[in-house]
Amino acid sequence: MQNKIIKILQYLGLRKKEPIADIENLLKFIHSSCSFVSQVSLITYIKARAGTQYPKLFENSEYLESIDIARSNIYGSSVVDFIYYIFKEHFNEILNQQNLILLSQSLLKDVFILADKEEIKLKNLKKIQKKSIEELNELFLKAADHKIFNMSSNAFVKWAPMIEDYKKEDEEIMRNSIHFRWIEIRREVRSRIQPKNLILKFHY
Repeated sequence: MQNKIIKILQYLGLRKKEPIADIENLLKFIHSSCSFVSQVSLITYIKARAGTQYPKLFENSEYLESIDIARSNIYGSSVVDFIYYIFKEHFNEILNQQNLILLSQSLLKDVFILADKEEIKLKNLKKIQKKSIEELNELFLKAADHKIFNMSSNAFVKWAPMIEDYKKEDEEIMRNSIHFRWIEIRREVRSRIQPKNLILKFHY
């Protein structure tokens, strides 16, 4: 009961959240944040586009399956974006490029292990993990802007189970909506993460 009260107070901003100073908490924070971004962005969009037909969609088992597949792919690309951001923003001055890549890949794999344990509805995680590592390497190779979060917005536009004509009309709105959800998460990372403590706990 006490833990629930603490979480409520933290959510309301009435109690400061604990720093992210160990790998377990970092993994949990990455997973929960990416799960939130993928779930809320997708369901909010489907609900807005479907309008009054929204309840009927959720009675269709095939459509529910397509939602789970879409969310899984958006989740994977969200993990890529978030891990890339964390390492480039908070570890860039501590680690050289080679170790940035190696540790980010290792962390990505650990996040997927956690997701496999905690998320029933995520699909094809091994396949998505492989694709996510390729996306992560691509970001490092291209020295992409780590604050843009393009991988998750690309996945959102690609995988959202809505007709293509709608998604073409809505693309800017869709990208803005997912970018907006990352703002508060990035702010929380800046206030909680302790790179110098974390770096001592990574396994090279």
